[in-house]
Amino acid sequence: MESQIVTLTTDWGYKDFFQGKVKGKLYSYIPGVRVVDITHGIEPFQLSKAVFVAKNSCLDFPEGTIHIIDVKSSQTVKNPFVVIRYKGQYFITIDNGLPGALVGDGWEGVVIDKVMQEGSFFTFAASDLFCKVAALLAHGAALEELGFPLESLYRSTPFSPIVMGNKVTAYVCYIDAYGNADLNITYEEFERLRQGRKFRMTVRERTLDRIEPGYLDAVNNRFALILTVSSSGNLQIAMCENSAEQFFGLKVDFKVDIEFF
Repeated sequence: MESQIVTLTTDWGYKDFFQGKVKGKLYSYIPGVRVVDITHGIEPFQLSKAVFVAKNSCLDFPEGTIHIIDVKSSQTVKNPFVVIRYKGQYFITIDNGLPGALVGDGWEGVVIDKVMQEGSFFTFAASDLFCKVAALLAHGAALEELGFPLESLYRSTPFSPIVMGNKVTAYVCYIDAYGNADLNITYEEFERLRQGRKFRMTVRERTLDRIEPGYLDAVNNRFALILTVSSSGNLQIAMCENSAEQFFGLKVDFKVDIEFF
């Protein structure tokens, strides 16, 4: 029997005891578990980054994997703790807009209300509740044993580009360690909207009107800003051996306009 995989995607950082506490419980609750750290480096409460990371990592794991995603996890009546099953995998998180942006058609889920958390305070759900839910799933619990059916997912944060006629407004949704900025529009979606037309994108008074096949296409000018496609499949604003984030002041939620003509 293959060991259970549980992944962690969080905004905890690497300074505190949070990782150790959650991992200790998972190893105690699920014999032989393999805990995989996707990242703990998402900035606090940055849902758009959490969505980007989860989309480009979690869905590549084998069926049966349990994913704990703990970003901006303060439960309210509007945003309850949930378990989502999608493509044979389980996501334990909060219905704060993240799962709604992560999964496509064919999901099913429950609001967790049949599992009692440890302790009387509600300050660390990943430790006090999510680990117990993961253990129940690992030992074969059905969704209905964990809570009542979730009819729809909350959608509030604009994770998709805005399309108005011949203009598309996209946003930087992620900046990698090299300072490259991924936009919240995939190359496939861009080409569908483009319909073979020319385009121009404006970034800090720079105009980009072609998509480069790779970073080295700007090798003769290390300070040139380029548009390419990252390994995520999203359009990416980048520089060759330099940081677009640093040189052009790009940040998450930075807006860019794309015009087709």
